Amino acid sequence: KVPNWQDNINLVYLANLPGDFLNENGVIEEHYLTRVKFAKFGKSLFTPFMGRIFSNYYSVNFEDSEIIGAYKALSVLGLNEEELFNLWVSMDDMLVLNGQTIKRIGKYYVVNSDIPSILNKNSSKTDIAVMIFRTVFWGNDFYDVILKMTDVLIEEGILDSHSQFSHVFHYSKGPFEQILDAIGFLYDQTGKHLPLKNIRFYNFLMGKGLSPLEISHFITQPLLQFKNREGHIEEKSIFQVTKDLSYEESWKIIRSATAQVLL
Repeated sequence: KVPNWQDNINLVYLANLPGDFLNENGVIEEHYLTRVKFAKFGKSLFTPFMGRIFSNYYSVNFEDSEIIGAYKALSVLGLNEEELFNLWVSMDDMLVLNGQTIKRIGKYYVVNSDIPSILNKNSSKTDIAVMIFRTVFWGNDFYDVILKMTDVLIEEGILDSHSQFSHVFHYSKGPFEQILDAIGFLYDQTGKHLPLKNIRFYNFLMGKGLSPLEISHFITQPLLQFKNREGHIEEKSIFQVTKDLSYEESWKIIRSATAQVLL
């Protein structure tokens, strides 16, 4: 799908993070911090906005609905992490809300059913290869490049032919996710974090007057409130709302936010 992709992408950073290093530093848990919270606490973290969207989508009363986090679902449904992850539901039974995935399974609404599997897979036996590419590709074009890389790794026998893309690759889908990924996965040879000033979008935000603490708060508390054209309040994850956007477009988005939701 992508013409001459080998000539338009350069590898500029490569590191292997051993599984024991990831575990000792809580890298994966920190990366999925907000989603892990919802997987643990479920309904109790829903905002009024989330409750309204949930009720409208499923045509049920929010207060009466059994909305549970993925960890409670393991015991309630009698499933292990992989069984819960692989439990398919129809599109009508699935809702993505404020960056959280909800699946209707019987009488239950399970939040972030993939999280236990993701954390369980990243054990001391699981290493992660981290790469930074300099490329002209963005959005769907870069996604196609990643798919091509998956095919090549399968052809070379490095990956199993049944490997799921979402279980093998994660890539930064927007400027704020670049910062999130840099915080979690960029280290020097001594195991210390690389300075965030090495990230262009981080410097861009600093140039706009944001402090390091303010930038950090956007990453750790990513839910923002906005007014829509009708004047009603909507909530969106900063990672969701800036997906595939430029630096300037992302800056305009956060400037238009009316509040930040603290979990």
